[in-house]
Amino acid sequence: MGSDTGAIGTELFMNDSELTQFVTQLLWIVLFTSMPVVLVASVVGVIVSLVQALTQIQDQTLQFMIKLLAIAITLMVSYPWLSGILLNYTRQIMLRIGEHG
Repeated sequence: MGSDTGAIGTELFMNDSELTQFVTQLLWIVLFTSMPVVLVASVVGVIVSLVQALTQIQDQTLQFMIKLLAIAITLMVSYPWLSGILLNYTRQIMLRIGEHG
């Protein structure tokens, strides 16, 4: 009953605290990477709805196309930041897989 080395016989394993840490980190990454798109879609949706209410234009296609364009631009602008975060997390996971065999 010595110290926990991470091995049972010849098999390596990941303990609960490491798994919890990775899942928690993954949830924060999902929150931060989805935040720009959700914020832009919400703000653009409110602005377009306000303009439609003021001008009494009731075309749903207009709102959809403007939101789609805003989301596409947001994804293009934030792609370097998003890909950096996701690649960093993937590297961390791959290194841990390499350590555990």
